[in-house]
Amino acid sequence: MKKNIPSLISALCLFSLSSAVELEKLPIYSAYKSESPQDTVTSPFIIISEEEINEKKPISFTDIIKNKSGISFTRNGGIGQTTSLYIWGNKTENTVLLIDGIRINDVTSIGYNPLYEHILVDNFNKIEIIKGVQSGVWGADAVGGVINISTQKIKDGFNVLLDGMYGSFSTRKYRISTSYGGKKFKIMLNAVHFKTSGISSAEPKKTDPNYGKRWDDLGWERDPYRNDTVTLKGIYNITDRDKISITFINIDAVTHYDASAGVDAKDYDDPFGYGVSEYFNHTSQKFYKISYNRKTGKHDLNLKWTKSDINHSHYGGYEGKNTEINFSDKLKYKNGFLVIGVSRQDFKNTKSAGVNLNKRYHSTGYYLTNVTNLWDFLISTSIRHDSYSVFKDKTTYKLGFKKSIDRTFFISSNYGTGYKVPTIFQLYGFAGNESLNPENSIQYDISIGTKSFYVTYFNYSIKNLIDYDFNIKKYNNLPGKTKIKGYEIGYRKYINSIRSYININYTSLDTKDSKGNKLLRRPDEKIGFEFIFYPTDSINIGIYGEYIGDRKDLGNINTGNYSVFDSFINYNFSKNVELYLKIINITDKYYQTVSGYATAGRSIYGGLRLQW
Repeated sequence: MKKNIPSLISALCLFSLSSAVELEKLPIYSAYKSESPQDTVTSPFIIISEEEINEKKPISFTDIIKNKSGISFTRNGGIGQTTSLYIWGNKTENTVLLIDGIRINDVTSIGYNPLYEHILVDNFNKIEIIKGVQSGVWGADAVGGVINISTQKIKDGFNVLLDGMYGSFSTRKYRISTSYGGKKFKIMLNAVHFKTSGISSAEPKKTDPNYGKRWDDLGWERDPYRNDTVTLKGIYNITDRDKISITFINIDAVTHYDASAGVDAKDYDDPFGYGVSEYFNHTSQKFYKISYNRKTGKHDLNLKWTKSDINHSHYGGYEGKNTEINFSDKLKYKNGFLVIGVSRQDFKNTKSAGVNLNKRYHSTGYYLTNVTNLWDFLISTSIRHDSYSVFKDKTTYKLGFKKSIDRTFFISSNYGTGYKVPTIFQLYGFAGNESLNPENSIQYDISIGTKSFYVTYFNYSIKNLIDYDFNIKKYNNLPGKTKIKGYEIGYRKYINSIRSYININYTSLDTKDSKGNKLLRRPDEKIGFEFIFYPTDSINIGIYGEYIGDRKDLGNINTGNYSVFDSFINYNFSKNVELYLKIINITDKYYQTVSGYATAGRSIYGGLRLQW
């Protein structure tokens, strides 16, 4: 494929996406744990704006991120099935996922994986993706990067939004959002109901003679999915400088799935002859945040309490909680700013696979970030010390710089250390190992570019990698180092003369474990492409998608070498009424992101949105 890359890129330059909004004006929170201008951020990042979300009308979280540079994903079937996301080739659990500053990583899972499959994107105002090691700011888990999602801001006055969508596989989504914004008090309630009959989670593997036949041609059953998400936000302005904010998010989802890769199963079934098992899971996630903010003089003080409460019904049940208290101060000075803070996190896993585990540990972190700009030479330094109740203390750091030339060209670089602590499951679960040590990472990157064009090179070295060891039949720190390196190239521009926005990117990835083997399920190459045409002020038409190169899965099966195209059209009858149509997998491409698990063929969705 590599010899065809130049011609493919030339062809795809006809495509791309995004809104004409000036993205550079949106602030970023996740880079320094404080809202900061984009030109103060040295790490490579992606911002997905509210305008882009509204244009694409994403069905799932992967729908909005799949064509972004440096990011790939896999999913064990259709919407609602287990989803893994890889930033620069890192494990999915090596990313910190936040919604309104609340950690969403699942404390009951093997690796504290974020549950991307249950995130409905409708109520989001902005998605930030910071790439590279960020442990110097966020502590453990932030090895691949940080994703911070902001829910919609509360507008002034009384506002109502109604949205209804229907489409393939009897998929339907209904949303109601109502809010009131006054001078002293603001409140918003958003509720989304999503339900689909879905597709079969499993399909034949490449080694099966039936590979290439879709699940319905084989008579395999559907695996439905249902998700009800409610978000409540409130803000009380005590004074012009003091405010209290609250956020509550409740995600209630039911996923039906199959027995394993390439093996179909009903809800109650015995496909292996070991006895009847349940093949569905009820997930309940509740997230809470209470925060106090005071701005006085050059100081921006924040006190925040958050809690995650997660329960799963399958395999006898999983229950866990994560709480965090964080205090920080952002001090502005003439040529920059300083962020200093302390946080306390408590992790508790009450039940694991039906066993009353009742294990917990806690950590206390102290962090400091300084960002200084001298003669258009930006220097960022972050350092963090974490003290754990069950591990040795750990200090991590990140150094970055960015140099602007004539305010049009830039060069930037970052060097940082990171770590990933063992989870409660890896320590105390049925295959646990209490002698596990944290993973340690060193990462650096260098970028050059302009506002329209960029090139980034990145490099990781990871030791003490935690994985399941078949020799001792439990989790273990594997010897040697895991190496990840690669580069990404991107071009994006809004062209006034043709009222269009184009965006194309290419990512090359080279991964090797300690034995020299490729890391599974990461594509060697990826191209993301987007194009939006605005023929009038009331219509926008878009096409976007991705090309995936070679991708190795279990059994040395290649699940890559395919392209998928999606499209949309939005028509605004007025500022209050919008009609939209969306097509996923336009060419009806047959492919698998995970060997033995299905993907949907051509799917069509349409909807109506009313707001006033």
